[in-house]
Amino acid sequence: MLLVFCPKISSRLRYIFHHVLTNSLGIAVDFTTTLDTFIAHSGPKMSYGKAPLGNEFFVEAADLLFQYGVQDTPIEVKKWEELPCFFSVGKKSKLPFDLFAASFYLLSRYEEYLPHLKDDLGRFVAQQSLAYQHKFLEQPLVDQWVAKFADLLQQDFPELRFSAKSKERFMPLIEVVSPFKYKYKSIFANGLEWVKALTQLNFWALVEQPLVLLGFRKDPWDNFRLLAQHFSTASFKMRFFFLYTNESYMDRGITYRNKRFQDKIKGVADYFNTVLLASFNAVKSDQTLGEERKNLSTLIHRQVESIRFAWGLKTAGETYRHLIMQEVEQDFSMGYPITYGYRASTAVPFFFYDFSSEMMSSLQLFPVVCNEYILRQYSPIEAIKKLKTSEEQLPLTAGVHAFAISNSAFEFTAENQSFRSLLLDYFTAHDQ
Repeated sequence: MLLVFCPKISSRLRYIFHHVLTNSLGIAVDFTTTLDTFIAHSGPKMSYGKAPLGNEFFVEAADLLFQYGVQDTPIEVKKWEELPCFFSVGKKSKLPFDLFAASFYLLSRYEEYLPHLKDDLGRFVAQQSLAYQHKFLEQPLVDQWVAKFADLLQQDFPELRFSAKSKERFMPLIEVVSPFKYKYKSIFANGLEWVKALTQLNFWALVEQPLVLLGFRKDPWDNFRLLAQHFSTASFKMRFFFLYTNESYMDRGITYRNKRFQDKIKGVADYFNTVLLASFNAVKSDQTLGEERKNLSTLIHRQVESIRFAWGLKTAGETYRHLIMQEVEQDFSMGYPITYGYRASTAVPFFFYDFSSEMMSSLQLFPVVCNEYILRQYSPIEAIKKLKTSEEQLPLTAGVHAFAISNSAFEFTAENQSFRSLLLDYFTAHDQ
């Protein structure tokens, strides 16, 4: 156990110290504002404040963890050896910056509460972020800081044991907007697909669509039996996120009332963790989100406690307060829809900090480094190489390698053969 002396204990301070020390490193932490208690403690200890008490392990505090609400905080990015850092402090501090305040700034998504430009769908975009502007978006920077901090702690306190380890390191997320490319869709939807294929001179699609609809060929997106055969007993878990809502302009799947669609979901739920891919309207409507969760729970006879938003987050505060109201337990949307990288600069799952109540919520957030749309911007070889690099460079054993792909990624066509084959090999390599 590590005892921390600080002149004042705030909710923000408790939150970020527990994340850094307990969630990320597996060290129990306690706090005291009493000097005598601190002096009498014979085990590992450190102080956090404006000045050291003596020669103890000391980290100088910036002001952020003792403030309330969100303020326009000036940020100056410097270097801590090879790593970017900010909230610089004095030379008496063991670190040249306040790691705890900087980590809180990134994990809480502080910048998403400040004035910023949004995209056409009202979402905070990666280009507005500090991580993008200072070129550390693809680094789990908070985890890198924590790993270096752990080395410093170990030097002063060799008896400390770092035990935090993720139960699931490899975490593929399968988004299913529609389990079928052609079958069981409306005449209008199939008509649009045919016109699209015609305008793009995609002659194979013009032939494939009627063959599938007439029953002469298997639907190319209906590959769930293949995945069950390969990975239902794998050493890692695949999570299937189904869009289960009414068909709309933004969500062009299959209506949740379709019996064949329901049978497909129930079949997948027999083998895999099956949860909700929340629709575009569910982002802004508690009623819609509640109905989608209830309908899916009723279908699979299990409570749906985890979700992912099909269109991504708007901003963390705006979106996650809806989930807290709905008592959702886990979210897998902490990433950018069109940009590779770590939105909160961490790969370690963490709890959402709610500025409206100034306290940690019960909503656990799982960082997602990318989705299939982003991976498709690279060649298949480059895409898998990028995934491998991100996974290999995770600095903490508490981190997760989560990424999202669609069921169509396993489509067996000539143009998709390379991506499909490399992806299956990548999955298989983790089944040990």
